Amino acid sequence: MENCPIILDTDPGIDDAVALAVLNYYCPERVRLILTSYGNISVEKTTRNAQTLRALLGWEVPVVKGSVRPENNRYEEAAHIHGADGLGGLRLEAPMELGEAEDGDFLQRVRDRICTLGLVEYITLGPLTNLAALLRRFPEVRPCIARVVCMGGGFGVGNVTQWAEFNIHCDAESADFVFAELPEIALIPLNITNKVAFDLEQIAEMTQPDTPLCRAMGQILRMNYHACVNYGEKGSTMHDSAAVLYAIFPELFETERCGVRVDCGERYGETLREESRRNVILPREAQISALLERIAEAIRRPEKNF
Repeated sequence: MENCPIILDTDPGIDDAVALAVLNYYCPERVRLILTSYGNISVEKTTRNAQTLRALLGWEVPVVKGSVRPENNRYEEAAHIHGADGLGGLRLEAPMELGEAEDGDFLQRVRDRICTLGLVEYITLGPLTNLAALLRRFPEVRPCIARVVCMGGGFGVGNVTQWAEFNIHCDAESADFVFAELPEIALIPLNITNKVAFDLEQIAEMTQPDTPLCRAMGQILRMNYHACVNYGEKGSTMHDSAAVLYAIFPELFETERCGVRVDCGERYGETLREESRRNVILPREAQISALLERIAEAIRRPEKNF
């Protein structure tokens, strides 16, 4: 998948914001569309955050506004972790021209972009509502999706309930549908992402350069650190960056194959292994220190050696 164009489906969100910086540093030309969703906060705010981050990064990539809510209408946002605006109350030093976000029939826009590109990698950092709706309405895109990389789920661990992770819990029905329908899905669960966390000293070190990006990331990561620790996590947890780093540097992960199904009943949002299928690539271990260094490098932005 090294040179495959990327469709990024995201709900920024602090860890999404860092993930965008990671993609922009390592493979900006591969990302051909940013599709927003409800999730960490409302889709109106996630879309504005995607526009803000695009401007901050100087990134010319289309932003398309996606799903407003799941069909079951049962999700609750995560402002207690990300702040009311989704970016920890980020205040940029100077006004930025945010550019437009495409509105309207977003599924048609995404379908057309994928079919034009021919073959894409689809990365999801939020609920799977957009992707499930796309596959149901336009099944002809399935052969054009080489792989889905999904941050979501947890096996024996959750962060909304004791068994359910936030992205899957937002729309378990869509997640269960996607995991059953597509032939190649890399699922990066809490079992891995919970370990990818920065402490305050690491945050101070990697945001030390006097650049607009470092100053902005310093603001949001410090806020996120305290929110995550208060929530019982070990530091500012980089769930979404772990997923995009799998897409870029799969050699940093040790994986196995299985199937995955999602409980849509009593234990809503629980992800469970399904051994009768082998369409899901599931990391068993990851080189956590290397992942943290890759993220820090994307924020510090030294000259790339590749």
